[in-house]
Amino acid sequence: MKKLSALILALSAAMLVSCGGKGDNPTPANDDAASWKLGDYSYVKGGSSQSSQTNDGKTITAIVVSTTGDGGNYGAFSGSAVTITFYSNLGEGTYTLGTTETMVSNPASKIMNIDCTIGTAVNTGAVLYDSPSGGTAEVTKDSNGKFHVSVTTPVTLTKKISTGGGIPAAKDSYQFTLKNAN
Repeated sequence: MKKLSALILALSAAMLVSCGGKGDNPTPANDDAASWKLGDYSYVKGGSSQSSQTNDGKTITAIVVSTTGDGGNYGAFSGSAVTITFYSNLGEGTYTLGTTETMVSNPASKIMNIDCTIGTAVNTGAVLYDSPSGGTAEVTKDSNGKFHVSVTTPVTLTKKISTGGGIPAAKDSYQFTLKNAN
């Protein structure tokens, strides 16, 4: 659990530092670009990182995808980052969404954790939403060995942590979809 937490923390910090500046130019949207929707807010990938670590024959992969620039220009809701973790040694296919604790407790099961943070492009506060137990994500792997994750049927993410004062108007939960996170 400590190694998983350290990997997720390192990837998240790297993405927020490298992709969070207001002077960045967002990557134009196209059919292959990762995108996600949290409630009424739509976000497009500006940068991403994918890393894997193998221990005792189990490979955990973490994917972090974030916006750049104004992150959608949604006021306090501007900017977003999605963090995905799963045991990639289980291969491609359908994964059930669950908490990090459920995933770590069941390393032989296709369970995936997805977190979505909003408010990353502003300095007024941010909110982290966590994946539920239930719902599914599809995992594919391209010819370069890079994983791609999509959540096509909306799932409800629930508020987990608020930082820097949070976002006062943020709801306790939102519907979430994800396309081609990689």
